[in-house]
Amino acid sequence: MLKRTIFIAILSIVLFINPTQAQKSSVKLIASPRKDSVLLRWAPTNSSTWRLGNTYGYIVKRYTLLQGKKIPKVIPETILNQQPLKPAAIETWEKYADDKYVGIAAECIYGSVLEGVSVGGNPHIAYKKYKEEKHRFSFALYAADQSLHTAKLSGLYFTDKTALPKEKYLYKVYINCPDSLAVDTAFYFTGLSEYQPLPKPIELAAEWGDKEVNLSWNILYLKHIYNSYIVEKSTDGGKNFKRISENATVQVADKGINPHYMYKIDTLLDNKSTAYYRIKGISTFGEVGPASDSIFGKGTLPLKNAPVIVTNEVINNNFVKLYWDYPEKMNDYITGFNIYRSKKPSGKKTLIYNGKEPKSREYKDSTPSFTNYYLISVYSDKTEKLSPLRTYCERVDSFPPAPPQYFSGKIDTTGKVTLSWKANTDEDIYGYRVYRANNPRFEFMLISSAEILDTTFADSINLKTLTKKIHYKVRAIDERQNQSGFSEMLSITRPDIIPPVSPVIKNIADVKTKPEITWVNSSSSDVVYHHIFRKSETDSLTVVLESLGKGENITSTYLDKTVKPGKEYTYYIIAEDDSKLQSPASNIGYFKVKSEITEGIKLKKRVQTDRVKLTWSVKTDKQIERILVYRSVGEEATRLYGNSKEDSFTDKKLSPEKTYKYTIKAVYTDGSTSIMSNTVIVKM
Repeated sequence: MLKRTIFIAILSIVLFINPTQAQKSSVKLIASPRKDSVLLRWAPTNSSTWRLGNTYGYIVKRYTLLQGKKIPKVIPETILNQQPLKPAAIETWEKYADDKYVGIAAECIYGSVLEGVSVGGNPHIAYKKYKEEKHRFSFALYAADQSLHTAKLSGLYFTDKTALPKEKYLYKVYINCPDSLAVDTAFYFTGLSEYQPLPKPIELAAEWGDKEVNLSWNILYLKHIYNSYIVEKSTDGGKNFKRISENATVQVADKGINPHYMYKIDTLLDNKSTAYYRIKGISTFGEVGPASDSIFGKGTLPLKNAPVIVTNEVINNNFVKLYWDYPEKMNDYITGFNIYRSKKPSGKKTLIYNGKEPKSREYKDSTPSFTNYYLISVYSDKTEKLSPLRTYCERVDSFPPAPPQYFSGKIDTTGKVTLSWKANTDEDIYGYRVYRANNPRFEFMLISSAEILDTTFADSINLKTLTKKIHYKVRAIDERQNQSGFSEMLSITRPDIIPPVSPVIKNIADVKTKPEITWVNSSSSDVVYHHIFRKSETDSLTVVLESLGKGENITSTYLDKTVKPGKEYTYYIIAEDDSKLQSPASNIGYFKVKSEITEGIKLKKRVQTDRVKLTWSVKTDKQIERILVYRSVGEEATRLYGNSKEDSFTDKKLSPEKTYKYTIKAVYTDGSTSIMSNTVIVKM
């Protein structure tokens, strides 16, 4: 609420002292609270306003909007500068001749603009004068941004040293020109309590090249604080840093574009010495912030060429030795070599050697496959250069793979067969072949048209046959087409696709207020369960009440002991056979349990001087969730007033000489509600 009040007060003052401010401002103001003062910087937004400011100067006013946590009844107004702030006399500028930005701004303000040239009737001269003035305006503001002395001498800076810690102010800056010129006013709301120390620049990174480094850092998150940056370098292990250039680094971007990062390239003396870098930001107020975390590194030669495997040698049909070429002069700039291996020319490659010895030019593969394609690369900390050529090498293979193990399968009710087995551990395995027979004594026929590259296979068979089982075998094939022996035979039983006959409910009897269900069992011989389903009048879903095994008798009974008084239930039964097929539901049986308790609700009152306490008693067989309290005042309609999960409710919002009427009802956990209670009347 306080923030909203302050905002309304600020808006009211702005509209009062400058009704046109909400349209477009030609003077912009920013502020930076320090521990004991508030720094103010402003700037005109166009060259015509800049000329007016230079001619008439700027007035700085302050309005106190907060004193502690209170808004004063009368807003104090203070003029902070007795004389308008305008560019200082040219003699004053000469004291700061060492500051090049002072010289730039002085030339822009006091230098001539095509003096002595008549522009009447010559549009080219007029346009040239306009462009020169625009450039002077831009360079003058740029110089003020880069140098605090320049901003002060330009009349674009003021320090409020009279600000108090527990107050907040609305600052106003405007040009002290005649009202007929109608220049807009700039505002800023702040106070000493908003002081924050300047942050460190973040995300400094470096890309190291041949005797150069490309630095980058995040400027998007701190663009409201810093407008330029200083890049510092150390060549003595990070002990002493010096600026790499006299000028601060400024990010130039097109209008409407907010760059995320700033970049700076620096040259290195050589590629062997370690260089350290760090960044400092410069605020609009000329303050230099703390240094970023430093980074360091060395120059490096780029990886332009890839290594080439020149020879390979198979040793005792067990090992492969590789030799490659790479320029020795690159040893100081690389980390090492990687060797990849695959079984096919375009197959998935596996890293088998991650060498970290730049001088090494050979490698022994102790676990080669029978078929090998080798690929080599050279890599550094950030780059890897792959060879464009693969080197082929093979071992002699005359041994068949082992028969597949853990062969299993299943059939669904549509006749789809899913087979699976454990993958062979043979290193040169190529695939598998699947065979089928209706009789284990007959010959098994190949049913896979091509080698199966996975460890699963899908088959489809006819279920309407007298043959109850189907039989399968599988064998493995290696890359040289050596075949394994058959796996163990897998026999799968065809599924039963005919569901059992439905049971029939004969009777539901009342046994001491509990329903006893009697039904005729399913006549199907393969039935293993009878599932009893129940649903009450308040349930949204039907649930399985019990699952009973099929007995030897024609009929079965079940006593439901979990019913509740006063509720109505429906029942039906489904049979399930040993293939998990379920019959259609039986006929539906109904049963209503007698209620043991008659519902009743009684409301009582206890009137005190300034409150009414309501108590009640509820007679019901349901579980109460909460009590709803209704109230009317005088002749008004009765409305919901409150609720309680306790045994009472106290009303303290009462007025003298008024009549109140109360009534209640209960809400049950099943979502239903009780009848309304009696009404009690209270006269205060």
